[in-house]
Formats: sequence, structure tokens, C-alpha cells
Amino acid sequence: MLLIKNGNLHLPGQQVLKEGDILIEGAYIKQIGKNLSDEGVEVLDATGKEVFPGLILPLTSVGLTDYANLRQNDSNEISSPCHPGLHVRYALDGREVERQRYWMGGITSFGAAPANGALLAGQMGVYHITGFTASQMCVRDTVAVKGNFLSDVKSTFQSKGVEPMTRMGMSALLRRELDAAKRWMETGNSEYHADYAALAKVLRKEIPLLMNANTVTDIADVLEIGREYGIRLILNGVYEGHLVADLIEESNASVILGDLFDSGARIWYQTEIDKILSLREKQPVCIGCSSGGVGRENLLWNGCRLIQEGYSPEDVLDMMTVKTAEVLGVEDLIGSIQEGLFADLAIYNGNPLESWTADVQATLVAGKIVYQKEGGAVC
Repeated sequence: MLLIKNGNLHLPGQQVLKEGDILIEGAYIKQIGKNLSDEGVEVLDATGKEVFPGLILPLTSVGLTDYANLRQNDSNEISSPCHPGLHVRYALDGREVERQRYWMGGITSFGAAPANGALLAGQMGVYHITGFTASQMCVRDTVAVKGNFLSDVKSTFQSKGVEPMTRMGMSALLRRELDAAKRWMETGNSEYHADYAALAKVLRKEIPLLMNANTVTDIADVLEIGREYGIRLILNGVYEGHLVADLIEESNASVILGDLFDSGARIWYQTEIDKILSLREKQPVCIGCSSGGVGRENLLWNGCRLIQEGYSPEDVLDMMTVKTAEVLGVEDLIGSIQEGLFADLAIYNGNPLESWTADVQATLVAGKIVYQKEGGAVC
């Protein structure tokens, strides 16, 4: 067992337990309190340090690239526009994730998803940043079917001369795929069909449909289809979401806010962040980042941008941890410092959302110390 001793623990409900202890048994948090016994356990001294839940990168294709053969990217199956039966677990390479050194940025887990070329790109899961295989890294294997209502899809299939080449085509094809899955369900699933089986989970509300959508028209189309079929939605990007914030609220869709630090998209769409973030009062909203999540600094930089716009460090931390877990449906496993959850922790020498000089001293993933800065928290 491992005991983190005398740290300032950032607990659920934006509570801070000063000089608190965390007892870890195996991969999980066993006990939280003050003055816990250190008899017979390894001790990690966090005196004067800030102990946060590990940050969660909500959506990335890192780990699906195949760096040994960049011309054949494993993240973007575009042989057809719809293949929801595909699953990222069969392309995930932990060595590629390890090269990002996410632990140095306090990131302990991520949502792995296919890229943006297909309308229905496949199933996504949530994984830890360490391990070689999907099974070793798994937090929860299937959390959503990932799709894209983007210009990327239109341009991909315009070059092939096949549907969908327009927004009309994307809307029609998405409805046809959902209708076909419904018919398959109604006939008793007599013949297995991987794509329909995946969409059946969406139609039964077992998992949501996560859709990339940036413009007001794309967002509105996705929301209308979601309402027609009674499915749960996660919206990613939503740069013009402020124009239909009322519709997003009515739909109860969860939201992954697009990149704020790389401000090109935000400026182009004239995004009104406050209107989108006001949805937090009724539904989960979290922070994402661009570039497929490459670069351990991007997520924190986006958080710091919200700090500059007047949001509190506590609110921003929630949008990078527990709210991200809620969006992805894994709040029972990660995202906060609670007994029974994975011991995914980031120990800083200050609050990184309050000071640029705050630095990660140690990172724990599933109870294991995966990074320890020289002179940082001491075992």
C-alpha cells in the first residue's frame, strides 16, 4: 500500500482538505483523512504540495497513428462514411501515448476516438496513459459512438464522388443508418451486424453518440436528429453553440468545449464562451483541446485561458476532471479524489491554474507512481 501524506487534497465539491492523507491499495483509493497510520506502508510525503485528481483529456486520436508508417494512419478509416462497429481498442498503441509524456502535465487518462474523416467513425473508450495494450490501459472500453458532422467528412467523400458530399447528404445518411439499426433491432437481431449492434446501444441509450459539430447549422441538425431518435448526445467543438444554447439546453446534451488557446476557430466563429459555459448549471460541460490532444500542455493552457476570462480555478479544475468524467460516463471510476475510485493523482508544488510556476512533482496512475520530479514529493 502507498500513503500520500500531508498534502492539500482537492476533493469533490471544491473542498480542500489541508494536510490530508490518501491511502492507496492496489489501483484504488482506500481511505482519505488526516493523520492516517503509516505503519507498514510506503509513504509519499506531499507536505506543502497540492494534490489534484488527474486531469482527463476528453477526446484525442493519440495512440492510433502508427508512427512507424505515417502514410497509413490508423485513426481515420475512410473506406466508407459509416462504420460504427469499428473500435479504437484494436488500434490503440500504448507506446505512442507514452511518447507524449502526459504525466508531466498531470494528465492521467484520455478519451481515445477515431479521427474526423467519417460520418460515423467508430466506438471510443477511456484509457489510462500507461500500459502497452488497450486491456492494460482500460478505464472503460466503450463510452460512445463517435461521429463527425464536419466539413472534413464532406471533403473526404467529395474526393471519392460518393455520399455524403453535402450537409444534406450527412443528415440523410445518418438517419438511414439509425433507421437500419432500428429495423435490425425489431427483427430480433437474427444475423449479427457489427455496425447495427453498435448503433443499437445508442438507440437503447446505453451509450451516447458523440458528434463533432462546430457551426450553428451543423449543431442544430445533430440536435434535431438526436431528438427524433431519442438518443443521448455529446457535442464536441460547438464554436457557434452560443447561437443555439437554448436548443442544447433542451436536448440535455453534454458538451466538450473546443480549443480556446489556439484561437483561430474561436475568432472565426466569434464564439461567446459565457453562453456556452452557462449550460454547466444543468448539464455536464468540459474543456477539450485541438491538435488531436497532442502536447501535454494544451489542456492546461485552455484552462488558463478561462481563468483569464474570469472563471475561478475551482470551476476550471472541475471542467478538466470530474465534469470530463461525467461527460464521458466514467465518473464512477475517475475524475475526483474519492474512496473506491482509481488512484489517478497529480501532485503540484502550487496550483497550476493560479501560477505559471506551479509544476508537477509526481503523477500517479491507477495507484502507481509513473512520474516523480527530482526534488519533488519524496518517498
